[in-house]
Amino acid sequence: VACGSAIPSDVSSRSMSVSPPLLASSAAPTTTVSFAHWNPHYECFLKEPTCRRNATASLARLLASGCSPTGCANGGLDFASVIEFEVADYEPPAGWESIGLAQTCGHDWATLFYDARRWKVSAWSTGCLAPGRSFAAGVFAPAGGGVALTVASAHFPQTQHNASAYAEATATLRAVLARLGAHKPEAATVLLADTNTESPQAAASTAWHNSSGGVNKTNAALLSDLGLWASPDEPPAAPLFKGCCCTPSFAGDTPFSWEGDRIVANAGSPASSRVLFDPPPAWACSEELRNATGSEFHKGVAFDLVLPAARSVSVAS
Repeated sequence: VACGSAIPSDVSSRSMSVSPPLLASSAAPTTTVSFAHWNPHYECFLKEPTCRRNATASLARLLASGCSPTGCANGGLDFASVIEFEVADYEPPAGWESIGLAQTCGHDWATLFYDARRWKVSAWSTGCLAPGRSFAAGVFAPAGGGVALTVASAHFPQTQHNASAYAEATATLRAVLARLGAHKPEAATVLLADTNTESPQAAASTAWHNSSGGVNKTNAALLSDLGLWASPDEPPAAPLFKGCCCTPSFAGDTPFSWEGDRIVANAGSPASSRVLFDPPPAWACSEELRNATGSEFHKGVAFDLVLPAARSVSVAS
């Protein structure tokens, strides 16, 4: 584990309803923090030059102009998690910096981008959740003072047939988050991840998804396994959606029939959420690409979280 201190027309989006506010008090000053998570998948970069060019341009515009053609509630993104974005020499837009923009854990990539004009990183960690699966996490303080956050980008192993893989990944990430101070009672943490884990409700809707020997987790159960949530209520999160994958991984599935990509927090209240790249662009997902490259392109998700502006959070140094 390494550590340190220290929108184009094709980015279409679909709005989703969110749960009622959970934790933020309407009487207290608040701030809105905007997040995005996206896994374009490795085939886009290793097998199809057109996809690579368009994905690279789309990420640059996503970071520069916000979550969707109409922007975010906070005037643009604050953080973005991108999985399997395999462009080692990528330069993000001015003002943006990254943690984990490199191949790790064999051939995997988990990169956390952040707007360094708004957020200053005080601690960070990168490493492997499990063989072939990576993470990047940091502790951030707002440049102007106020709420501090631990933010983690993670790529979980396949868990549909392997409960032990989920247990290994969550134990590893739980330990990393503890070292960063995320388990302190006052800490605020946001997970942006391809969890490769469905909700029980989604799994139950497809018979073999529910009986394949793997695990299915609610957002509350996932955060509980990471040591971040003790309430019986669901945490603030983007609604789960079927974003994986362009090419079905298993016989009998249809394109985009799996949940798994999530943004979930242990503090604040949800403001809005959008599915990104919906419908998926032709340069990333088409019948031709399914046959030629096996593209497993994922749709993305964006989420705006309302946090108390005056909340004081202790962070690890």
